[in-house]
Amino acid sequence: MKTDRLSIYAYCGFDVTAEERFRRIKEAGFRKVGVWCYNDFNTNSGISEYEQFKFVKEQGLAVSYAHAPIKNAPYLMNKYYGAKEAVKTHKIYIKGAREQGVDIVVIHLPEVNNAVIDHVGEIAEFATGQCVKLAVENLTGDKPFDELFAAVKDVYFCYDTCHALMFGDSTGTMAERYMDRLVTTHLSDGDGEKDCHYMLGKGRYNFAALAEKLSKNGYKGDYVLEAFRSAEYTDISAFLSEGKAQLERFFG
Repeated sequence: MKTDRLSIYAYCGFDVTAEERFRRIKEAGFRKVGVWCYNDFNTNSGISEYEQFKFVKEQGLAVSYAHAPIKNAPYLMNKYYGAKEAVKTHKIYIKGAREQGVDIVVIHLPEVNNAVIDHVGEIAEFATGQCVKLAVENLTGDKPFDELFAAVKDVYFCYDTCHALMFGDSTGTMAERYMDRLVTTHLSDGDGEKDCHYMLGKGRYNFAALAEKLSKNGYKGDYVLEAFRSAEYTDISAFLSEGKAQLERFFG
């Protein structure tokens, strides 16, 4: 059932303790969460990935994906400086994620050039050997992904609606274009100009059109809410409840 595939990014903008965060997520009816590398941002009360997984398991949740450290991503575009360490760090993160039962790791790319293609190819090959799918998230338009996907067979796609909206895609065109690579989603709304990550229905994205495209093309991945708290939300439980309702409205 699709309701088994409704998920949420664990932070969501509320600075509560990690224990309370995962408990509230479970109470809201979510069965899955996405987690982020803790040392990029203080998004999980400063706790490590392994501590996050501890609370995930205590609440009986599953992990949709783990997000790799974005601070290392820019080095992937260099042929020499910092690239070796960046590739190594991604491999370590993938291995750790696999040890925790995670089968999708999402990465950011600064842009796509020959060095990025070579390094992503190496990381993707390692991920495949670990039984992990390496998924690149759209931060720009679709042209760079044409080049990357043509060159690297074992790399997959994470479709972010808010990012897509900033490049003119409000209906899931990019998701449909790369449906054969699409393994997970980041779902939030926006104004088309900034990386807003509003609650679904609070911006300009057409989630009904996206849902139709995903269903028509047999999408099998999770529907992950990646909205962040805005001024109108003062209580995490109310925010989570609305987020779950909006996911069910469009994708349930």
